[in-house]
Amino acid sequence: MEKNQNRTSALLEAMEKIMELGRNSGLSAEFYKKAGRYIRAVSSKLSMTPVQSVLLSAFINSMTDSRILLSGLAQYFNCSMIRIIKNVNEIDDLERRRYIRCTHASRQRSYRVPLEVLDALKEDRPYVPESYAGMSMERLVAVLGEKFTDLEEDELTYKGFLEEVEALLAQNKELDFVKALNKYDLEDDARVMLLFLCHKRMNDDDISISWYHYRNIYKDRLDALYMKNSMKDGDNDLFTYGLVEHCTEDGIADTSCVRLTESAVVELFGQLRMPSGNVRSRHLLHHTKIAVKELFYGSRASAQIEELTRLLAPGTFDDVCARLASKGMRKGFPCIFYGPPGTGKTETALQIARETGRDILQVEVSQLRSKWVGESEKNVKGLFDGYRAMVSQSSCPVPILLFNEADAILNRRKQGAEGGVDKMENALQNIILQEMESLEGIMIATTNLTGNMDPAFERRFLYKVEFGRPSADVRARIWQSMMPSLNADKAMELASDYNFSGGQIENIARKCSVAEVLYGTLDFTRLRTFCETERLAVIASDSKRRIGFADGWKKITPDTGKFC
Repeated sequence: MEKNQNRTSALLEAMEKIMELGRNSGLSAEFYKKAGRYIRAVSSKLSMTPVQSVLLSAFINSMTDSRILLSGLAQYFNCSMIRIIKNVNEIDDLERRRYIRCTHASRQRSYRVPLEVLDALKEDRPYVPESYAGMSMERLVAVLGEKFTDLEEDELTYKGFLEEVEALLAQNKELDFVKALNKYDLEDDARVMLLFLCHKRMNDDDISISWYHYRNIYKDRLDALYMKNSMKDGDNDLFTYGLVEHCTEDGIADTSCVRLTESAVVELFGQLRMPSGNVRSRHLLHHTKIAVKELFYGSRASAQIEELTRLLAPGTFDDVCARLASKGMRKGFPCIFYGPPGTGKTETALQIARETGRDILQVEVSQLRSKWVGESEKNVKGLFDGYRAMVSQSSCPVPILLFNEADAILNRRKQGAEGGVDKMENALQNIILQEMESLEGIMIATTNLTGNMDPAFERRFLYKVEFGRPSADVRARIWQSMMPSLNADKAMELASDYNFSGGQIENIARKCSVAEVLYGTLDFTRLRTFCETERLAVIASDSKRRIGFADGWKKITPDTGKFC
């Protein structure tokens, strides 16, 4: 997304100076004296010790590596490992404040810098982890899922996981979910198992778990073996309290598999509609997990996307919704992004979510369908019911409901449908059309095909953004963004010769990276060979029907801010 890049972060500039002066310095007293003004600038802004400011600068300098080793820092500064290890308490404090994350999987620790930390530093502000207080139940369970992911990926020790989860629950003890959980006097291992079952049910649509999950949760081998045997034998407080049960198949208990009992589901989750267990279409992606990515558009699409991003900024969005409500108008914002494959439709939705601080509820349309009569309709209705509950109960910005590759549900409805499949398709489309009418949130659908779109859908999409193939100038910029070693002339030559989408240029850039690993160098002839191969994948889009406004969105004049 094109933005003004002229303003440079004072924090990052100070860190860059620290690293320039720190190279091969041995972290000597003379280095701290020479870099003093820059170290003080970072320390003052981030409330850190001088040593922490230097070490954080080193981690930021190495953040392209997802496994930063302390030996690498020692090599950069040309100092002994002992010198680095002496400051391990400072490093631990950076981890405690979440500026860095540590992987504890092996004897050799490795570190990484989360993208949200870089976002904060780019804006010249300290990084403040998300507050746990005042969450909705859906958000709490989503954060719980993130903690389990950190535990499974060894970014949290088991002890650290317990501490963070207890803090999460303690700050949301007014929730019925937490109250129900706290009724039971469970040992830590049993409590973790119950929370894991809740996480899998709510976040991953898994109604049961098997033995192989245990070793990812319980890092101590004996703890994992104990839990496995106690759950297999039913000799665990979770069975005693009637919270879990063995799964059954053809009336026979499968002791290797456990699930929440129906009574536990009702007690823990109340009236919330639960995932059906056979639909894996709902995945909440937290906005801080979305990587920053530069995108390029034509002038019309760029103007539309920038305006939509401004509209969805939390304060503006709330004001617009209040204005619409005062006029008795619908408050929902259904949008459609359409155009050929590889033009950035899905990635744009992700970047808008990241920039506006909104989580994304992703829907894979193919996974909403079921072979059982009536189940597909239940799945779609349940999806919108769940989204509506998230919108009404969440204290965070309204999440975005993203229907990715929604071609199948946007087609014209079958007239006089008699077959079971056609009737089901029509029923699904009717439910979605009704839900779009009453939508009180943000829905984005992406599609490659619009020629057969049902007119009822076209009328209901408030904002329609076409993603065309990029112009030669834009393609040249994409080439240089993906392959910085290309000079302007070569980039324009490729842009003129090959009418590629951004996705296709990215494919070629990836092939070039592979070739550099295999052959050491990459010449322009080989690059053009990759282009010729990729040309086979170009899909003509001239025949695709255009939808939406004839002249794109109306422009806003900078002087008046009014439509003209």
